[in-house]
Amino acid sequence: MVELSSEPGRYTFMEVMEMTHKLANQIGISASGILYHGKLPTGQEVAVKVWRETLHSAAKEFFEFEKVRSPNV
Repeated sequence: MVELSSEPGRYTFMEVMEMTHKLANQIGISASGILYHGKLPTGQEVAVKVWRETLHSAAKEFFEFEKVRSPNV
C-alpha cells in the first residue's frame, strides 16, 4: 500500500491510482480531461483531473519554451 500525504500538492501516478481506486469512479468530463472521485488518507473526498494527452503535451512544450531566456523570444 502506498502511503499518501494529506497535504495539498502533487501526487505520483501510484498515489493517484490508489486514492481513486484505479480511476474506478468517473464523475465528469471536460475538454481538458476527465474527473474522478477519490479520497485522501484523511478521508477527505477529492476530485482528481486526469489531463488529456494533447493538452499535457502542449503544456509541457509551453513550459519548456518558458525556460528559454533569450532577448529574441
